[in-house]
Amino acid sequence: MIRSQRVCLQQPIDLNPRMIILIRHAQSEGNKNRPIHQSVPDHRVKLTPEGWSQASEAGGRLRSLLRPSDTLHFFTSPYRRARETTSAIPSALTSPPRVPSCPSPHATSSPKTRLPSPPTFPLAAITVDEEPRLRDQDFGNFQPCSAAMEKMWVDRAEYGLFLNRIPNGESAADAYDRVSGFMESLWRGWD
Repeated sequence: MIRSQRVCLQQPIDLNPRMIILIRHAQSEGNKNRPIHQSVPDHRVKLTPEGWSQASEAGGRLRSLLRPSDTLHFFTSPYRRARETTSAIPSALTSPPRVPSCPSPHATSSPKTRLPSPPTFPLAAITVDEEPRLRDQDFGNFQPCSAAMEKMWVDRAEYGLFLNRIPNGESAADAYDRVSGFMESLWRGWD
């Protein structure tokens, strides 16, 4: 959530965000290697090295959207992969950017010229809150290679993907209700 601060004595301060940006977690070990869920609980699955690079790149892209007067408020899932993604983004925002070089047709002494870089973003303008309602859908005791899991997927397809509750987990409707509750409380906070 990005807010612009406007200070004016005649007008009230607008607390509504200038932008809301949704960022999914970067590549995790579970995205790259699904059987990892047989040995690592879902909430403990971490980012891959590629995931860390993706999260840092997301921070660089976010930097290009920001104004100097903006503040950032991150809401993150308590799952490790989401918290790692969230930690890499502010790190990329607050550290000097890696600026690519490009050949300059007018350069006489140096074959490369630096492109202008966006400024670093102040750490004091960034807040992060962990929000459990933003966690992934709970697939229960997920064992993707077991016969019981295969039967569960068949039953789920027959009954309906949205309403069918996974054993020891939740349905997509449960996850939708959970996230909707978060969105409602977020909107109430702006009123």
